[in-house]
Amino acid sequence: MAVVKTVCGMCGSDVCGIDVHVEGGGIVGISGMREYPMNRGRLCPQAQAAVEMTYDRERLSYPLRSRGGMWERVTWDQAIDTIAERLGRLKDEHGAHALAVYQGRALLQFIRDGWVRRFMNLYGTPNFVRNEHMCAVPIRIGEQLTYGQPSIFYGFDPERTKCLVLWGSNPETSHLPTQWAAMLRAKKRGCRLIVVDPRRTGPAALADIHARPRFGTDPALALGLINVIIEESLYDAAFVAQWTSGFDELAEAARAYDPERVQTITGVPAEKVREIARVYATIRPAYLDAGNSLEHHSNSRHIIRSVMILRAITGNLDVPGGHPLAPPVPLADVELEERRPVGLRPLGWDRYPILVSGADFVPGDVLMDALIDGDPYQVRAMIIGGGNPLITWPNADLVRQALNKLDLLVVLDLYMTETARAADIVLPMADHLERTQLITEIGYFGPDCPPSYLMLRKLVKDPGERRSDWWFWSQLARRLGYEEEFPWATERDAIDFQLAPLGVTVRDLEENPGGVFYGDPLRYRTYEKKGFRTPTGRVELASKTLQAHGYEAVPAYEEPAESPISTPDLAAKYPLILNAGRRVAGYTHSRHRSLPSLRRREPEPVAEIHPETAAEYGVRDGDHVTVESPRGEIEVKAHLTEGIPPGMISVLHGWPKANANRLTDHAACDLVLACPPLRAGLCQIRG
Repeated sequence: MAVVKTVCGMCGSDVCGIDVHVEGGGIVGISGMREYPMNRGRLCPQAQAAVEMTYDRERLSYPLRSRGGMWERVTWDQAIDTIAERLGRLKDEHGAHALAVYQGRALLQFIRDGWVRRFMNLYGTPNFVRNEHMCAVPIRIGEQLTYGQPSIFYGFDPERTKCLVLWGSNPETSHLPTQWAAMLRAKKRGCRLIVVDPRRTGPAALADIHARPRFGTDPALALGLINVIIEESLYDAAFVAQWTSGFDELAEAARAYDPERVQTITGVPAEKVREIARVYATIRPAYLDAGNSLEHHSNSRHIIRSVMILRAITGNLDVPGGHPLAPPVPLADVELEERRPVGLRPLGWDRYPILVSGADFVPGDVLMDALIDGDPYQVRAMIIGGGNPLITWPNADLVRQALNKLDLLVVLDLYMTETARAADIVLPMADHLERTQLITEIGYFGPDCPPSYLMLRKLVKDPGERRSDWWFWSQLARRLGYEEEFPWATERDAIDFQLAPLGVTVRDLEENPGGVFYGDPLRYRTYEKKGFRTPTGRVELASKTLQAHGYEAVPAYEEPAESPISTPDLAAKYPLILNAGRRVAGYTHSRHRSLPSLRRREPEPVAEIHPETAAEYGVRDGDHVTVESPRGEIEVKAHLTEGIPPGMISVLHGWPKANANRLTDHAACDLVLACPPLRAGLCQIRG
């Protein structure tokens, strides 16, 4: 039996080093790579099921075309010829901007989308669609507005951090189990742990302090912490004086949020507000992990900005054990940005100018308006790679109406998803063990290690008719006459082109499965030489960019778009709070439910309900209940638990037959970051 070292891309986000056991031309097992610093031999449940997915009989195996409501098998040449012909006609009749391309997490791995953008710029459409307005990008935009650049994504230093705050973050069940193991090591060493989460999660049970704010009121809590830190002079006065701007404006805004008022808004006791502020501000260095759930509110910009400000004024920015700032990724540009049509902007540039200009993609609510209303123009074709918006986007019934408006829908995926079932052409894609792919890792490896590049290695010699997404885009480009711009014979050649500025090759990465480091070892206080990359050159507690666009320069509190306070009439019919963002370790969004080893962990959709709420509605544990919101309803099994507050219903998204996103709202998004309100809507239940 041979052992091949590579990395896992099962969840599409976290990166684990794995040892792949190969025998007789097939993969027979996977174990954790002990020498890889991010996971040190540990594997999450999804990585443990990687071989199971590669050989899953339910996966797509050949191209399909819809004819009269029936699927017929076609060749790759037939499929790509059909797509190329339809796109050529679309461009001639309606313009290239009538095409939108959506790239999801199943095929996207950190720097994967450069080849998609290359095709789009050659074709002439700016309408690149992602779901990152619900995941990762709002946090990044918040950092850019405050510091001018993002911090390292996996920046937690288990050896030096003395205080850890998990705010809306549950690494135990999200895609960061390797991070949670490091956090547990730090906790055992004596690191203080603070958890801010309405739910009693696993980390919350181990926390020194657990705050449970009412869903959607986090900005008020954060402003309360800022209030205490300023009023009691707990902030880093030297850093604030030399390296921040807008402190007086921040102090004035925070003055209105004394702990007693914060208690009235959030339900967190005033003394606990003071305790959290004092512990976090005085035990340094501290690491404040802003979780994905902060990106799921109509007021997300305020909580995200507040968290970034807390990091800065307490002196935890770009210091050992705090939040190191991310270095640039030095690769050859493959997007051909210079070929993008001049003056043609992506959809949503006028509605979300900061997000769309900073992240350069179209948010989901904007796309849905363009599909349904033709505003500002009609999108007529979509290619969706590794995404399942019929399950993962809010207001799923409206998403279905929107996709039905398309003249052409092409889906590239591993499985026949709900979105694939709505397509005209479905193409079978290679998984992470069936393709070659470059990854950039900007995680924390230690004080003497720079970031690194890694390689997903193609270990399945014969994946049948499954193809990598790079192969698809290069073939489609050639059919449309862009041969000169896609000159590489293989993906390995294309990756060598990307790596050329570094003098590194694919072979180098294969020979160094733990990564090839680039740049200098991690450095701290880098701002002391060049300042921050903001308009003022300082950390902007009052954002000049937000102010220039007509938004609040400093954070404020806004009641959630739906709540007993903001919409009392609606709350009379829907008196319960809906949280539709719960996660479990075995699933990533709508993926992996076909795999028996993961399905056993959570075999069916459930609604978590507090026993007091269940008793009020006559619901017993295991009963089937209907959860209804102003958008729709689903039927799930009740699971009674004291882990959630009374008056709240928590459901897991991703189930086709009990799609939680039939309940969520796509419209009342954050005004700056386009975050949809997935975690603080209104609902009711019926037994």
